[in-house]
Amino acid sequence: MYYEFRRGYITALPLMIGLVPLGLILGAQASQVGQSALTTLLMSGINLAGGSEFAALGLWSAAPPIAMIAFTTFLINSRHIVMGVTFAPYMRHETGLRLYFGHFVMVDESWALTMQDIQKRSLEGKGFSYWFHIGAGIGIWQSWAFSCFAGSILGNSFGDLSKYGFLAAMPATFIALAVAMRPKPIIGLKRIFTYAPIIASFLGAGLTSVYGNPHYCVGTGIVCGLVAAFGVQVLKEKAGLIDSTPDNETPAPAQPAQADQAPASSPNAQPRYQAQKEDSSSIAKEQQSADQAQ
Repeated sequence: MYYEFRRGYITALPLMIGLVPLGLILGAQASQVGQSALTTLLMSGINLAGGSEFAALGLWSAAPPIAMIAFTTFLINSRHIVMGVTFAPYMRHETGLRLYFGHFVMVDESWALTMQDIQKRSLEGKGFSYWFHIGAGIGIWQSWAFSCFAGSILGNSFGDLSKYGFLAAMPATFIALAVAMRPKPIIGLKRIFTYAPIIASFLGAGLTSVYGNPHYCVGTGIVCGLVAAFGVQVLKEKAGLIDSTPDNETPAPAQPAQADQAPASSPNAQPRYQAQKEDSSSIAKEQQSADQAQ
């Protein structure tokens, strides 16, 4: 347990370092809209989703209705539904607090690291490591929550950190995770099918961010990717790349040989059976002759 936890924590260490400047910026922005350091710690520690927190702070400064903030954050965090669906089969044996806590620390970074570890361990004949996932998740949570808390306390002591380009760390992190989890190169028509959902999601999110409302780019990308994935599945079945026919039925077991039939399980079965019949007939004839003599 300890080894797997430490392995997950160390694996997440580069991402933990990359989240620190983002957390400091978020904490500083939270203090500017009137949030206390404790409120910022609770928001980042319980919600644990940086993109929706940045969006909520942006909307909060414009004083919109609370329902608008809730809807926007839900739409941005809706990607966790897709992540949870893909992650659920590996957590099916967990119950109680282990199950809930495992899903709680499932964020973009810990999910990506865990899925990569699952693929790597499957090649070695090993299964899903729960404590690797927990180690990576706690590391991400620790880095994000406490860097936001520190940013809220420090406030504007460092000035406007966003002018130094630290906000680029978030898209850079997601790009690195996406590249690391990209499908293996496939030649021919299968390559188009494999990358179609990724391209559709990229175009949907990018066009929405440039020409629409950036707050909805994540949700739009998810919807476009899901629609493309469904369409690809249908096209693959029509193209014959997926065998959708049911498996053949198992043949019925062979009936046992009757008493008056010769078993044919071996080449010598028929002659042996014939010899047994002749012996039985000769014995019956001898018995009959003896009875008549008496």
